[in-house]
Amino acid sequence: MQDYHLERATRISQFARHLSGMHARAHHEAHGPCFMIFSENKPDGLGDEKTLAESARPEMETVLERFTLAGIQSMPHLDSPIPLEIPGEGWKQDDSGSRYVQFSFEEKWFCIDIPRDTLFRFEGETMMKQRQGFFYLCDRPQFTLYGEDVEGHDPFRKIYLYGDEESAAQDMAYIFFQLWRFPVDSPFYVKACAFGGKYDWEDYDPI
Repeated sequence: MQDYHLERATRISQFARHLSGMHARAHHEAHGPCFMIFSENKPDGLGDEKTLAESARPEMETVLERFTLAGIQSMPHLDSPIPLEIPGEGWKQDDSGSRYVQFSFEEKWFCIDIPRDTLFRFEGETMMKQRQGFFYLCDRPQFTLYGEDVEGHDPFRKIYLYGDEESAAQDMAYIFFQLWRFPVDSPFYVKACAFGGKYDWEDYDPI
């Protein structure tokens, strides 16, 4: 049991280290929003993963304009408690398809993004009850990213301030190791890219 806790702490530090590097990439290299995906598999191309980049409209304007868009320049606030009700459709139906967690890195904050079709319904219910701060995007449209199709891409999301990468890594560890019950020493693959593909860093590198 002690080995498990030590290994889990090591994985959390590993996740946090990858997340921490994205602030500099978004702000000083890409000068615009970026995303990072942690996946159980290394897909051929994009495989069956419905990434944040895919969900954006093809006609989205430059990443710099998106990065400075009014309304996402500061940390948004919830205007009421997050409801526990969740949708009845669109959930994962079987064990096919890769499990993955993805993040978007904006100007003042970043967010975790978990598409509904990678969760069984009971997992969504469990996550909402056990982890604070998660919400269903359609219930909080003020957190919609520019160019994002809320109806077609309607994930669970949680917002973090830069500097809180450790908390985000702990949430990701909860999802992989408690909710999805991956062994703590499971291999994962990480991809990081700027929206629009102008900058590409990790390409499903093993971690």
